[in-house]
Amino acid sequence: MKNKRIGNALSLLIIGGALLLSSCQNDKTVQKQVKGSTLSLDSFFNSEIEKLTKLNPTVEKTVIKDSDEEVKSLKIPNWQNELSGFIAADITKNADASLYNFREEDCKTIYQAKDPGLAIQYLAVEHDLKGKIRQVVIERKVDNSLYSSEEKLTYDVDSIYKIEKNQDILILGKSHYKILGKFLNH
Repeated sequence: MKNKRIGNALSLLIIGGALLLSSCQNDKTVQKQVKGSTLSLDSFFNSEIEKLTKLNPTVEKTVIKDSDEEVKSLKIPNWQNELSGFIAADITKNADASLYNFREEDCKTIYQAKDPGLAIQYLAVEHDLKGKIRQVVIERKVDNSLYSSEEKLTYDVDSIYKIEKNQDILILGKSHYKILGKFLNH
């Protein structure tokens, strides 16, 4: 009985190892496919906007401002406006190696700002083994004498999109915003 358990454990270990070897980290064709200028977030989001406009999914949208929260199920009338923050943050086409560190980890292409003064501080694009984008995470910040803000945008294909923003405006003070959209019938 003990030998059978050891045999089963070894089988699982071998299968697990094989799965690890076939992960994104070892798939060089995918890494080359998404590296550098071939990755264009505005093209990706424009095709998502087109897809979502055609499908017209119902979205459970949660909007939070400081401690006030509102949740509604609705159809988004203008996906271009809804996802405009993601398109505006596209640094992939012209990412300057002197401004950003670029690396690939598993199934992620990551841009990390070298300079804390850059608006886009972090961009991560997760893809599957075929190079299809599955998730985009963007961290943006602005800091000047009148206004400072930190914003995190997350887009999970066919699942959710989320925008979180903390801002401090000189005269108006601090505020926190969060928008969460969950696709209900997508």
